[in-house]
Amino acid sequence: MRYLLFLFFFLATISNAQFIQWVQSTGGVSIAVDQSGNVYTVDYEYNPAGDIYLTKRDANGNHAWTEKFDQTDNSKWEKATWVETDNLGNAIVTGNLMSGYSNPVYASSIVMKFSPSGTLLWRNVYETTFDGSYTKKCLVDESNNIYVLGIGNPGSGQATKVKKFAPDGSTIWTYHNPSGIGAPLNFKFTPDNGIVISARGITGSINGFAKLTKNGVHTWSIAGINSTTIGDVAGDANGNSYLVSGLYGSNTESIVRKVDASGSTLWQNNFTIAGLRIEVGNDDFPVVSGYPNTGSFGSSFIKVNSNGGLIWSNLDADSSFSLMLHAQIRMDPFNNVYLAAGTMTQMAVCKINSNGSSGWTITMPGGYANAIDIGQDNSIYVVGGTTTGGATGRIMQSVTGTSGNTGIVPLTSWLGNNYPNPFNPSTTIKFGLAKSGNIRLAVYDVSGSELGVILDEFRNAGEYEQSFDGSHLPSGIYFYNLSGDYVSETKKMILVK
Repeated sequence: MRYLLFLFFFLATISNAQFIQWVQSTGGVSIAVDQSGNVYTVDYEYNPAGDIYLTKRDANGNHAWTEKFDQTDNSKWEKATWVETDNLGNAIVTGNLMSGYSNPVYASSIVMKFSPSGTLLWRNVYETTFDGSYTKKCLVDESNNIYVLGIGNPGSGQATKVKKFAPDGSTIWTYHNPSGIGAPLNFKFTPDNGIVISARGITGSINGFAKLTKNGVHTWSIAGINSTTIGDVAGDANGNSYLVSGLYGSNTESIVRKVDASGSTLWQNNFTIAGLRIEVGNDDFPVVSGYPNTGSFGSSFIKVNSNGGLIWSNLDADSSFSLMLHAQIRMDPFNNVYLAAGTMTQMAVCKINSNGSSGWTITMPGGYANAIDIGQDNSIYVVGGTTTGGATGRIMQSVTGTSGNTGIVPLTSWLGNNYPNPFNPSTTIKFGLAKSGNIRLAVYDVSGSELGVILDEFRNAGEYEQSFDGSHLPSGIYFYNLSGDYVSETKKMILVK
């Protein structure tokens, strides 16, 4: 095992201060942060009778424990794939039971649950001890049910598979994709309580996608999309989904497609980016990440509106770092985007601000990044590793937090248009303060009567996002006003129920 190397770095940029609080030499393939800021990583030993190792550290990087299930069959070994936490602080670990060493094959799928103290609560190896299945990733819902993505055999050959477990480890349902979308790559919850899946053909340059409900009911599938790059999918609050694939025959363009709740295409547009991944922010607009083109390194991003128009494009987000080995992207509550990647010799995280400007790029020891997670305080945690070592690190962002500050200080104070608009029942209001001071954000009806105060407090200079819930109001036109020591501005918003 790899233990306890402590490094401390301090970095600062003019527009967005941040620093690496710690880097520890425990590497891994996945990372998860619980509600208390504890950090879980999973790794494995590639040798006969090798095991999956789960390591817990506190928010300051201090080692709490490392636990495993001792697999003693010398003809097999365990390969870790993912870790998530539930709202009780338990850690859910997925992996694969592998058979053979020099030329291993998948034997079966593994899911385990560990308590916050490291006790193994239960372990499932399914469907049999040698059915050729494997896992890719797991998700945990608000009721602590567990969903595992992988591949299995429903009796007619291998297919993408999702299996749902209750908190006690019992099986609730098993879903096999009926449409041949390919081998699973990724899956995500959607705001409308669905699950979307991206997949890739085992042979050929073909992407596939699917959606199902949290009850395991198949909603739609889209298979056979020719693409030189892998694809991805994410959903919005209205049941729509956004798909990204490479434009076949081009190394500089990708196709973003919007489909409705039934899987019917609403629009598809081409954009200049070799897109690999897509996420939808809480403004219901998708952000695509990838490379400038399929033959180069670097970090490129675009943001698209719900009608397929380009909002912004940043095709050189990491500047001279020329990042490669893109692993995962995540979005914070303020719609900033974080890419976990690498430089072959170091882990890296690249931040893109919600307005499309480059935030920062940080590298740290550890080979290359495998996964990323965001803590409750909007700290960024990343894990990585190579065959010769690995690391886990925490990046602190001194200007993020519950205040909603994006870290950008504008030249002049301003009040932005709320989004979405019209809205039902909630919307987001953005504003910027060139100087620190007392501010007041209030809502009025068309007669000028004040209906409520959203904010009335001191705020530091910076850009902010503030949510407003209009569920207690009837449909109509309303106004919101930002006033303070250095700003006074009013905007209109429309509530439609």
